[in-house]
Amino acid sequence: MDKDFTEKKLYKQNGWSRLFHRLLEIDRIRTSEQSPKLTNTFELVVIKEGKGKIMIEQEEFLAHNQDIFVIHPAEVYSIACDKQTPFEYLQYRFEVFSYPTNDSIQSYPLKGKIVVAQIEGILKLAEDIFLMKDHQSGLEQFHRRGLFEQLIYQIEQNKEVATERDTFTAIEHTRLYIESQFHRPLSIKTLAAMARISPKYYSSLFKKEYGVSVSEYITTLRVNKAKRLLIKGTETLYEIAKQVGYKDEFYLSRKFKQIVGIAPSIYRLKRKKKIAAYDLSTTGYLLALNIIPFAAPIHPKWTNYYYRKYRDEIPVHLSAFKINQDWRANIAKLFSDRPDMIVTKDTISVEEKRLLEQIAPVYYYASEKNWRKQLHTIAQFLGEEREAEEWLYDYDQQVQYVKRSLAPHVQTKSFIVLRLYHHTLFIDRSKTIEEVLSGDLNINHGNKFNGLLHNQVITIQELAQMNPDYVLLNICQEAVTLRNWDMIKNSSAWNSLSFVQQNHFIMISSDPWREYSAFAHERIIREFPLQLLDHCPTIKQEIVHVQ
Repeated sequence: MDKDFTEKKLYKQNGWSRLFHRLLEIDRIRTSEQSPKLTNTFELVVIKEGKGKIMIEQEEFLAHNQDIFVIHPAEVYSIACDKQTPFEYLQYRFEVFSYPTNDSIQSYPLKGKIVVAQIEGILKLAEDIFLMKDHQSGLEQFHRRGLFEQLIYQIEQNKEVATERDTFTAIEHTRLYIESQFHRPLSIKTLAAMARISPKYYSSLFKKEYGVSVSEYITTLRVNKAKRLLIKGTETLYEIAKQVGYKDEFYLSRKFKQIVGIAPSIYRLKRKKKIAAYDLSTTGYLLALNIIPFAAPIHPKWTNYYYRKYRDEIPVHLSAFKINQDWRANIAKLFSDRPDMIVTKDTISVEEKRLLEQIAPVYYYASEKNWRKQLHTIAQFLGEEREAEEWLYDYDQQVQYVKRSLAPHVQTKSFIVLRLYHHTLFIDRSKTIEEVLSGDLNINHGNKFNGLLHNQVITIQELAQMNPDYVLLNICQEAVTLRNWDMIKNSSAWNSLSFVQQNHFIMISSDPWREYSAFAHERIIREFPLQLLDHCPTIKQEIVHVQ
């Protein structure tokens, strides 16, 4: 019998009586930002302070103090809020099993944002459980597990009878309603009535929360949908207008041009050539050539920037999970959607090449060449040599500007780039680090570090002996590594390091630092000076800002 069907049936009958929860870890976290994180267990998040947004997979939620979220295994979530009012939240990692089979449960009735009544009692219980986190005796652990079961019970018991606790939560619900119903007629009056406030107050609060007016938000949703239909479909402008919520093609054209800058017919013509980026780096090369791919690896964690910026522009989303792990599914999708041509690195398997060549002409660019040559060869294949030359000229101008600005402050300083995975620190001297950070920006590793190898293991004691002026650290965003990082950053050995004490420690993310492409490298050129700004007071923001 289908496992999902069995689990759903379980809850409809007396399923809760057959479930038991295993509490794995408790933590209190204070942060203004959490990079996209892939969960491998259930996570219960209880917001204690702050206000911001939580993105779970493709759904964005407003988050305030006293809000509760449940994230399921294999989901990606991220957190963002104002640095002046950072989040403080309690995080409980747990597993769920069914009795008597002892099978791990993946489907679960608590999911996403949970609005509950009697929140004060739930918050007190959550805090009591946290205070027991370090209790180690068997009886204390049994007590803690029982309290956690009680916490889950109270959340489930109260979620059905909950009312909206505040106006902002009601507005968030109207926003989600807009996202699902934007193709229908929507009025401020109707939406305000859903939130139970006046239309004028609703409009004011919506713009305050989301930075745009209600009408601008609806227009953006409609235009993004129109983009996807223009690229992927063969419908007329009139048919597309009707599908996205406009009365005719003339009104669609006017709104489309306001947002995109060109008429829908011209947009369709420019996107007529359907070019698929089979791997992540290829996406970065196509974007540098001012080509938005017809298909590309898109994921809220693995390709977070492209996901946020281009998910509505790229009609066919390939899996970006763990670097081509889902290649068979990706090829099946390309067979279905039929791009005009495919661009990829030459390192893919013989079987992949055989299948891709059955879909469309394929261009394989040489992985051993440096990124500039890769950009040139891709441009030659696509007939975009001029675009490549102009892009490289602009890139080199930016490099010179940033290099001149940073030189007085960093030319005598030594930098080391590290990567933390699970329990191990590695030296990062990847091609991106060597060619962009060291090569283009002339950031100095220091002569005493020249013998270090890429992926060489390094200990905290060895770091102390090397005594670099600055350290850039990339932390793998998965559970084992994050738990280990919590231990490292709170250890006396780490906090005694000179670069930590001087605030010369800079966190960097895999996106873009582990992507080898033209577009990713331009992002590093733009973002690195601003990251350095917080750790080098002598640098003025207006100096390092890249035009």
